[in-house]
Amino acid sequence: MNFRIVVLALTALAVSACSSDPNRLPPDNPFKPEQTTAREQRLQAGELYRVARASLDSSDFSTAEQRYSTLILRFPFTDYAVQGQIDRIYAVYRSYQPEDALAQAERFLRDYPRHPHADYVQYVKGLVNFDRDRGISDSLGFDTTRRDTSNLRRSFDDFSLLIQRYPESIYVADARERMIFLRNRIATHELTVVNYYMRRGAYVAAAKRAEQLIAQYPGAPATLEALDLLRESYRELGLKDQAKDAARLRKAYIAENQDLLETADTGSTGSFFGRLFGGSKDSDEPSAEPAAPPAIEPESSGT
Repeated sequence: MNFRIVVLALTALAVSACSSDPNRLPPDNPFKPEQTTAREQRLQAGELYRVARASLDSSDFSTAEQRYSTLILRFPFTDYAVQGQIDRIYAVYRSYQPEDALAQAERFLRDYPRHPHADYVQYVKGLVNFDRDRGISDSLGFDTTRRDTSNLRRSFDDFSLLIQRYPESIYVADARERMIFLRNRIATHELTVVNYYMRRGAYVAAAKRAEQLIAQYPGAPATLEALDLLRESYRELGLKDQAKDAARLRKAYIAENQDLLETADTGSTGSFFGRLFGGSKDSDEPSAEPAAPPAIEPESSGT
């Protein structure tokens, strides 16, 4: 009997303690942890974002990726988590993980198509494809135009989409420069195919490939040589009138693109190693390091 009275008394005390503050849970409640306020969560998320951003800014991309992943997992519904996704895409890209970077970028654009920094994510997609096949031979200036150009074409399309969707973006100017470089590189690759057909005596195939190059990549330095090969292939096929047309087209092309041709003739021929070993003349490659994503200022705990 006395035991029942003690139990009832303890229960009444617990109920009265909770009724004074209905939102407060007993600290030793094993079934539900103590809740933090929305402001406390923002402060914790902001601090974690600050630490992750410090790693990113110091080029410790692996650590930054881990910290951003923790932020997104612990505070998924905060602005810091959304910005953390953008920062993490950049960290993964700089960590030489192109497939993961592209997958995360595509997922972000699907989930947040109207985000203020969606243009940056689209820009990074272009950068990933722009850099994914590059190696030491590129940095030394060797001729790499015979490589497969699938990723270069994807990069061109990514930058083109950026310009179409976000014409006012601050990344448009850099995207245009990269598109010019990509156009020239792809056109030079196509020219190697035309030369291959010419060496084998496949003049019909060479003429068709040269015609495609001229039509698809106007303004590229390789276009002038493609016109020469087109005229030569017509001559080999006995198509005198078409050969004359190609010659006239070549003169018109030179007249319309004189400034571009003069720049190509007087421009740099690449690195010292590239000149020494007969490397490529694609000297218009953008050399600036890709910009990091815009950061957000973590909320101060003192306000």
